[in-house]
Amino acid sequence: MESVFKQRIGFNGDLKEISKDICRDFNLGDFVDCKIILTGYEDFNFSLETNNGKFFVKIFSNERTIDDCKRNVDVIVKSLEVGVFAPKLYKSKQGYLHLLYIDQSTLRICVMDFIDGKDFFTSKAAITHEDMLSLVCQASLINSINIEPAKIYDSWAITNFLLEFEKKSQYLEKEDSDIIKPLVEKFKNIKIASLPHCFAHGDIIRTNVIRDKNDKIWIVDFSVSNYYPRIQELAVLACDILFNRDNKEESEQNLKDALEEYQKTIKLTTREIEVLPTYIKLAHAMHVLCATYEKKAKKNDSKENEYFLNIGKSGLRQIN
Repeated sequence: MESVFKQRIGFNGDLKEISKDICRDFNLGDFVDCKIILTGYEDFNFSLETNNGKFFVKIFSNERTIDDCKRNVDVIVKSLEVGVFAPKLYKSKQGYLHLLYIDQSTLRICVMDFIDGKDFFTSKAAITHEDMLSLVCQASLINSINIEPAKIYDSWAITNFLLEFEKKSQYLEKEDSDIIKPLVEKFKNIKIASLPHCFAHGDIIRTNVIRDKNDKIWIVDFSVSNYYPRIQELAVLACDILFNRDNKEESEQNLKDALEEYQKTIKLTTREIEVLPTYIKLAHAMHVLCATYEKKAKKNDSKENEYFLNIGKSGLRQIN
């Protein structure tokens, strides 16, 4: 499993040696231990422990350009400035983004505080109603940031439904395909470009939300943040954080309460509220489409992928 993650950065050497270099370059203290974090679809992440504490290290995937890496770091900085509960970033002499040259490879690195807790996917902990509203409030802060970073392509993003459906629909089970195919016309009718857009995290899901030992909730991983239709953030929240696969009424009430909380900061238009249910169904469709592709084409049998596949299937069938 570790080798799959190392392939993302084109490095198969000793992680301890990289860790010692990072300790030196970021002035983190003396190396004690390191451990790969085996979740996520994109980058290579690991925890790094020194005599001064514990840190989270992200090595950006080779699929990302240097500009992608810079924008990722920049949006975290902007989010911290407006009070979003995201981990603190650390600087080397190069800045927040550090280039490490090792074994003919160039590793693009950022370091931040390690949150002493577990994400909601790993812990399987229940997300309380208070947690949900807190995350919606954080989402509204993120969506209020006045930046428009260069676009990056995220194959799981709702905005890319048509392209991804064309490429991956062949892998769908017939029952799922029968539900998802009619969404093609519904997607076109939304007229995405006409909706209000803003900066969005784009991936506030269980794997990217951590509760620490002091019961504080943190939002991590801004790697697919983008300039999206404003309802993108709410739709992503609705297809996981706000979603109860066993109780349609609770899912609907959670969304209603989330809309009320969100609009304390950002008032949605009539059109946004009108198309939001379809947009949420498209979010579930993307989970099924992409997770099915991961499972069948890329042989991804991880618990994380299976979770999003199943929750997507449930969501498609719960929404009329």
